[in-house]
Amino acid sequence: MVYLVIIISKLFLFTSCENENINSSSLSHRIEKKVIKIAKNRNIPSLQLTLRTEDDLVDFNYNHNEVKEQTLYGIGSATKYLSAVLIFKLIEDKTLELNHKVSDYITLDKPITGFESLTIKNLLNHTSGLSDYTKNPKWMESVMKNNAPKTFEEKISLINGTLENIGNFSYSNTNYLFLEKIVENITEQAYNSYFNRFFASNNLTNIKMGIEENGLQAFFGQTKQASADVSDWREYYGYDGGAFTSTKELDSFLTNLYRDKSILKPSTISEMEEWIDMQPMTIPIGSGMISEYGNGIMKLIYHGEEYIGHFGSTLKYQSMIFYNQKNNTTVSIVTNCSGKYFNTVFFQELIPEVLDEL
Repeated sequence: MVYLVIIISKLFLFTSCENENINSSSLSHRIEKKVIKIAKNRNIPSLQLTLRTEDDLVDFNYNHNEVKEQTLYGIGSATKYLSAVLIFKLIEDKTLELNHKVSDYITLDKPITGFESLTIKNLLNHTSGLSDYTKNPKWMESVMKNNAPKTFEEKISLINGTLENIGNFSYSNTNYLFLEKIVENITEQAYNSYFNRFFASNNLTNIKMGIEENGLQAFFGQTKQASADVSDWREYYGYDGGAFTSTKELDSFLTNLYRDKSILKPSTISEMEEWIDMQPMTIPIGSGMISEYGNGIMKLIYHGEEYIGHFGSTLKYQSMIFYNQKNNTTVSIVTNCSGKYFNTVFFQELIPEVLDEL
């Protein structure tokens, strides 16, 4: 990505602090020591981490001394995981079915060739062939001019008029744009309102969509030395990436979903875990790899261990939310920085250091 080439915003110069002196052999202190060391050495502005095993709870915040304390983060595409759970609750309640046609719920003003063949499942597992509206250069230009598209109609005006390679995996934010529109049409509620009510009904009131971002800081960096303060950028995502929360609340979500089984039935979760090959769009995570995608859910294989969940990365935030069923372990991490430099640190240093401890 080359977004900073045309950014003339103020630069935030990070300076590393002294390393934390955390002396303990416990899992919590080992992980906290390693993560804070990376955060300081790599100039991460802010992060949160919550990790729960059968025997330990790791839960802490880090803020650079020149950055405001941050307790709320965008989670980007990890929102797709939460949105898919919402969709599967509608499926569990017989309101929707995976094989229902998208055209039964949405009528387009501008035709898309092949649209009539799409199913709900095609949207959930990214096999629709719909192009990604965020890959249109006009979308990036509008974000940097603080005039990003907000409405369904504005966003789909940025996609191609023909489906490409339908039936094969091709990651596209547009899929979840259509899912939120379907939810609006069948519930007769705004998609963000329904999303918030759904999670509030599951005692997850701090998972929210459609919040005001005023006061939240975010940074975009191509190098370690300086990052653009992009706090004023607005990307206006929905089910594709618009949720805000904390890692503590994400941990509660995973606990409710997997340990307590209070959100979905285990048989419904099994439907989400119907895996397809992501080739050639695999995602390396240190020595691990994400190469399979389900219905709104990713599978990460790391040192032979299987983690299921989702990653997220916007122009402002990065996130991960994963669960290891074998060890009954939850892992949630968020940061308020993005760009080539921070993305590499997050996926190739920070996450591997955490997973290596498990």
